[in-house]
Amino acid sequence: MKIFKMLFSKTAAVVLAVMLQIVLIAVTAMYFSTHYAAVQIACSVIGLLALCHLINRKQTPEFTVAWMFLLLVIPLFGTVLYLLFANPRLTPWQAKRLSGARERSEPYIRREQAAEVPEIADGYEGIAHYLTSQTRLPPYKGNRTAYFASGEEFFADLKRELARAEKFIFLEYFIIAPGKMWDEIHEILLDRVRAGVEVRVMYDDMGTLGKLRSSYAKKLRREGIDACKFNPCRPLVSGVYNNRDHRKITVIDGRVGYTGGLNLADEYINEIHPFGHWKDTAVKIEGSAVRGLTLMFLQLFDGTAKRLSDFSRYLDTEAEVFDEAGFVQPFYDSPRPLDSDQIGENVFLNMAGAAKKFLYVSTPYLIPDYNLLTAIANAAKRGVDVRLITPHIPDKKTVFRITRSNYAYLMRAGVRIYEYTPGFIHAKGWVADGEAAFVGTVNLDYRSLVHHFECGVMLYGTPSIADICADFEKTFAASQEMTPENCKQGRLPTLGGAILNVFSPML
Repeated sequence: MKIFKMLFSKTAAVVLAVMLQIVLIAVTAMYFSTHYAAVQIACSVIGLLALCHLINRKQTPEFTVAWMFLLLVIPLFGTVLYLLFANPRLTPWQAKRLSGARERSEPYIRREQAAEVPEIADGYEGIAHYLTSQTRLPPYKGNRTAYFASGEEFFADLKRELARAEKFIFLEYFIIAPGKMWDEIHEILLDRVRAGVEVRVMYDDMGTLGKLRSSYAKKLRREGIDACKFNPCRPLVSGVYNNRDHRKITVIDGRVGYTGGLNLADEYINEIHPFGHWKDTAVKIEGSAVRGLTLMFLQLFDGTAKRLSDFSRYLDTEAEVFDEAGFVQPFYDSPRPLDSDQIGENVFLNMAGAAKKFLYVSTPYLIPDYNLLTAIANAAKRGVDVRLITPHIPDKKTVFRITRSNYAYLMRAGVRIYEYTPGFIHAKGWVADGEAAFVGTVNLDYRSLVHHFECGVMLYGTPSIADICADFEKTFAASQEMTPENCKQGRLPTLGGAILNVFSPML
């Protein structure tokens, strides 16, 4: 029965349709290149034009080398792939809708607090000013933050706050999957709907592929939950599907907000263990900074669901002021042309450049581009205690090989690398000098840094940073420090990792 369900599922249909299109493209390319000399010449010319376009894009060396190889070795097929998949930009209609939602939200952005950051940030005020200039979301003071070192802690707190909702609940997640976590949240949402609370849910269609029925959003709408799917998957070969909503946001009544690495599925709370113990983190915000998360949600929800929300209803509210030190700055990162910069990567570059004493980083995938890899190495070379935590049990073996292939370069620079031996670490966290920290959704890979919609929170001088530092120390103790000896993979795996690294921008 399960086999029949799988064979006739939407996932199987999409995979089959995509495979048929790829085979058709390949067969057509081989046929023309074999039988028609004139077509071969035309293909070479097209390939050279594509190559010129590639070189003039001013992309990272990794991106340019990977696509250059394909364009030179298989000009026709490489050009087709390049045109389909090498452009991380949104389609014109997507960009128009999402840009329109951002423009309508402009009057509600609060910027008055940005000038006070230098008093507290101790050298990290540049990051705050950069984010304000690029996202127009300021750092906020007078907030209360709480850091969750596990999915179990996050889940317990989230349920309590959801049950207290009186006005509205916004949920935006890459993955929602049936099971203990989502089923309990779903029941709370239904209860709040019956109490007159407005509930909106947005999830990524690719992230839930094989987990939710294609009609699940309709089911939620019938239950009174305003639900939509981001960038629905169609059985077509297209680079548009690279642009996924990888963000994780919860907003409750505009008074409480959450973000971090956690999705709404059972592995995140260790109800199931596909890759050993699942280590993840999140941050909770109370106060005026929740407006930033509310704004981010409304912008993307309106652009996706084709809505015109009354922003004032959710943003023109007086937030509670807490007597807690520091600043909190939510931010987003989106594909071009919505954002001309790779905002998440630039935040990390600035953190690596500003660190003076120590820089701790946790990431499930260590596949940064040359600029970020060099910035991390340079921090260690100038005497900063740089430590990275990656998984010991991978969820993707190919990506794990590429991750390990970057160890040697970093270790030679003095970076200490730890693998989380209990299982898989999915947390995306940075902390520098105990003064500034990032908690969010941005992975250190090309897909996350370039293609995806991402989000996060920068913390400057908040008490919760001490909890983040303590969690890093605890995680180091539970991990194995890697050395040139214990991370040797043999000649063939090393060669395989090196080859895969060339194509990392395509993964």
